Amino acid sequence: MMNMEPFQKQRNKYADSVRDSEPQARHHNGTGNTVIDTDKLRGISLAENGFLKHFRGKPSDGPVSRYLNRPLSLILSRQFAKFPITPNQISTLSFALCLLAAWLFATGEYMTLVLGGLLAQFASVIDGCDGEIARLKSQETTFGGWFDAVLDRYADAFLLAGLTWHTYSTIGVIPDRIATLVGSSAAAVVLIVGFLAIIGSFMISYTADKYDGLMKSRFSKGRNLRVGRDTRVFLIFLGAIANVPFAALLLLAILMNVETIRRVVASYLDEPHTRESMSKGSEVLGFS
Repeated sequence: MMNMEPFQKQRNKYADSVRDSEPQARHHNGTGNTVIDTDKLRGISLAENGFLKHFRGKPSDGPVSRYLNRPLSLILSRQFAKFPITPNQISTLSFALCLLAAWLFATGEYMTLVLGGLLAQFASVIDGCDGEIARLKSQETTFGGWFDAVLDRYADAFLLAGLTWHTYSTIGVIPDRIATLVGSSAAAVVLIVGFLAIIGSFMISYTADKYDGLMKSRFSKGRNLRVGRDTRVFLIFLGAIANVPFAALLLLAILMNVETIRRVVASYLDEPHTRESMSKGSEVLGFS
């Protein structure tokens, strides 16, 4: 049975959404006012729909989340809401799926590589459901957000380690060519690239809060392109199904670390003393 209480708590806040989207759900109470009957299952379902609309396009969503993961996670969250499942349990489920995907990567077969990629992307979709359920059921906690972030970091490490092991055990042409250019072994190249991909994944997550706050203050209107976990997992998924795991690792190693450096530079340039020094330098050079 669906737990109707959370939706009833939100009915006043989202009555306007229901009124706009479902005229047939309204009636007049004789005083000229429109009343939404959210005590009935139909009314609660409409209020739920209106409530879920507010999750679309979160400012922290990257392009993959915004256009792929979020629409799918909202569909799943509606189903999860029918059961007594908690946000932390959903976070744990997403983490468990990532562990299974990493194990599939490490087996070294192409079909398990594809299955692992599909499972990793599905886990990324599920990862969006915990926050949606937390808000939908009024179960938001500081620990829940922190717990989800911790599991995400472990999940990223396992996924990239599994992909690295797969590449190490099935070394292809690209690592061989790079090894020839740098005068090293292909195995060493794979391990170094995998290590850089894991480090870059951690660092881009570590710098996210500071950078997101900076972007919010500088670009209060509109959206800016955000490279986050949704992009990382999607690249892993693409590399797996296309059978180019090393290319995915190499791209992640470059993209994540370059983006981290860019964030550091952007944050440094945003510091007041830096802006002041640059302004004085421009005046000296005659660029005022």
